[in-house]
Amino acid sequence: MADVRWYAPGVRYYEVVQKCAGDEMLMRPDPLTVFLIGVALAIACNKFPGVNVVSFSFVSNHFHLVLFVETDEEALNISDFMRALDQKIAQDLNKLRGRHGHFFRGRPRILAILDDLHVARRMTYTHTQPVHHGLVERVEEWPGLSSFRAVCDGKASVELAYLNEEAWRESGAREDEMADYTATVSVPVSLPGLWRQLSERELRAARRAHEESVRDVERQETVNRRHRRLPKGSHYTRIDPFSRPADVEHSPKPWAHATEDDQKAHRRAYSEMLAVYRVASARFRETGVLCAFPAGTRPPWIARAPVMT
Repeated sequence: MADVRWYAPGVRYYEVVQKCAGDEMLMRPDPLTVFLIGVALAIACNKFPGVNVVSFSFVSNHFHLVLFVETDEEALNISDFMRALDQKIAQDLNKLRGRHGHFFRGRPRILAILDDLHVARRMTYTHTQPVHHGLVERVEEWPGLSSFRAVCDGKASVELAYLNEEAWRESGAREDEMADYTATVSVPVSLPGLWRQLSERELRAARRAHEESVRDVERQETVNRRHRRLPKGSHYTRIDPFSRPADVEHSPKPWAHATEDDQKAHRRAYSEMLAVYRVASARFRETGVLCAFPAGTRPPWIARAPVMT
């Protein structure tokens, strides 16, 4: 009960963080894994078009998304969007890895982003994940799935292609038949709501500002690890997917991404919502009659079990 999902009325941006079970490197960025994750994300976006993904980055043991919704009703679809995404990734990558059971640690962490400044910061944080974790020196060097270049270049999607090289070579490896063994997918990348009213000139400036903020992080991380050499990016495509990072970060969870005062206000509002939710839930369980639940929540019977295959 203490972790009731609440999509507060009027909140339009959310950051999502999901981690692999046991912090294992189950999403290592080999070409097939990257393609399958891209397919899963594209399917979720097409199934829930009101949930707009404005930035994403997948590293080996977790991923970050920044989402934008235009209405309170669409915000309620975020949980279903994430359930569809998690289940598809779990199904396909469990099969690829020859494993069963929980693929992700549990429900994803979904945090409200309450102002435009923190939207920009969380987009930067999302895109700099491979640099932040010391995997590469520049974001583009990471072979995993990321929306960074699409956002900076003004593209509406990330285009992925996967060649089934084994089948192609077995057929004779003819170049004119390569397309027959290549699968493609377009992963949508949406404009943040705060960019949608900008002129073309202003939009180009916003993209440049985002890229520069990412470069600032890269430069700072270079200073921080001055005496540390990084392995080449191809190393990460071959890493044991059942291995774990040597150091796993356990940072405290904020109540929301916002100023300190806004975080406190959001926490107070959550506590007030939770009190009302508990009363409504108890009444529903006692009588079986569905009563009014707080705006931005769903009744407890909507909840589903954790992702397993």
